[in-house]
Amino acid sequence: MLAQSKICPYLFVYGTLRPAANSEWSRFLATVSDPMGAARTRGMLFRIAHYPGFVPGDGDDWVIGDVCCLHDPAALLPKLDAYEGCGPDDPPPHEYRRELVETLLDTGESLQAWAYVYCANTAGKTSIQSGDWISADPR
Repeated sequence: MLAQSKICPYLFVYGTLRPAANSEWSRFLATVSDPMGAARTRGMLFRIAHYPGFVPGDGDDWVIGDVCCLHDPAALLPKLDAYEGCGPDDPPPHEYRRELVETLLDTGESLQAWAYVYCANTAGKTSIQSGDWISADPR
């Protein structure tokens, strides 16, 4: 986890935390943040299990998601880290780590946002070519 004097309040979500996922945690996130809108970031999306994994990249591929502004990032990020299995009480190796990524809102505004990056091996995992978990999720 990165220590900062002022914690970035923005979070890029691309899977089970997206509003359209309508999960317990996406509904919780909606109560503790303000939506900034649809966004994207460069990288690849993989089907891990019943959830996706995002791997940053600098090519032509985009991952589709949403950005929200956390009301209290210092209090919320540790809870989200625990949900993603990368909190201080979670034994390594972790599937995810939280890092800052450059996002592009659909409004054209670019901003840095936290994202949960998949850091395990993607060999044998199916890539989601559209970069959009919601449209690819066969729920």
